[in-house]
Amino acid sequence: MSQTSPSRRSRAKVSSSAPAIRSGTSRPAMWRVLEIHKIIRTGKFPNCSTLAKEIEVTPKTIQRDVSFMRDQLGLPLEYDPLKHGYHYTQEVHEFPMLHLSRNDLVALFLARHALEPLRGTRLERMLTESFSKIADACPGEISIEWHELDEAFSVKASGVLPADVTLFGDLLDAVRASREVSFDYHKLTGSKPEQRTVHPYHVGQIEHGWYLLAYDPARKAVRTFALQRITNLSLLKTKFERDPRFNARDHLGGGFGVWSYAGEEKRTHEVHIRFEGYAARVVAERQWHSTQAIRKLKPDGSVIEFQADLSGLEEITRWVLSWGSKAKVLGPPELRQRVQEELAGMMKT
Repeated sequence: MSQTSPSRRSRAKVSSSAPAIRSGTSRPAMWRVLEIHKIIRTGKFPNCSTLAKEIEVTPKTIQRDVSFMRDQLGLPLEYDPLKHGYHYTQEVHEFPMLHLSRNDLVALFLARHALEPLRGTRLERMLTESFSKIADACPGEISIEWHELDEAFSVKASGVLPADVTLFGDLLDAVRASREVSFDYHKLTGSKPEQRTVHPYHVGQIEHGWYLLAYDPARKAVRTFALQRITNLSLLKTKFERDPRFNARDHLGGGFGVWSYAGEEKRTHEVHIRFEGYAARVVAERQWHSTQAIRKLKPDGSVIEFQADLSGLEEITRWVLSWGSKAKVLGPPELRQRVQEELAGMMKT
């Protein structure tokens, strides 16, 4: 009797349930691991067979994922022979972070720039969703946030300078090792670069730009630095102790974009802006700030009132001006005055 070859047996098994296996194996390994984690936390003691059926992969794939969770991620995962399934031997409150090397993060930086020519396409949105899953698992001091881009937005393709990659990589090293850095920084309002020595806390992509959040001992406050305006970076031997209370999201939460206004303004500005026409619909569709509230002034949504509590007015001023006649500042008076002054300055010849 002739025996069926292993490869032929494998093909026979795949063909009998091909759609399910193709569906599961096309998903990222990290997605499968997170699904297994969620199922195990329900306390139902799933095994390889039941997990394979639910996630639509083979039991062997599940076995590899379980081994990865136990051996590489250090999760307290064990098999119960009496209940014929897996369970956690102790409470798991948070899923372990994905540990990325310097090279991994630099690769993400380069990959993000490589997506520039795809902005506004379906492919770009699909890829940024995948990057978001990776970014969510990055260490807390290094974040990468990909924001949804406008449908008809495009940019001219451009390469990444070697200096940009070197700077990005060196800053990652400094953040992870808690080493001081010094560099020349050209502020937007400055006539020439000025030298800074800071404690780098966080590198992140915010509003489509790369920024360093760092504590400046000379100014006794955390400051935000755009990477493209940093030159002559030096990693110093001096180590610093990171403030355990610092959180990048909290730091940026009071502003309307990149600016944090931390330590600059003590009070909150309650901003009210009236939008009409296309601007009302676009503004209502998006989350512009964590404190925002939107009230319809007309039932069809063609006129709305936007409200938010902000720590500063610099960026909201530019945002209001970008909508032209479709936006009207209702308050506070300081914001209305800023907009009026900008408009008057624009009319000067």
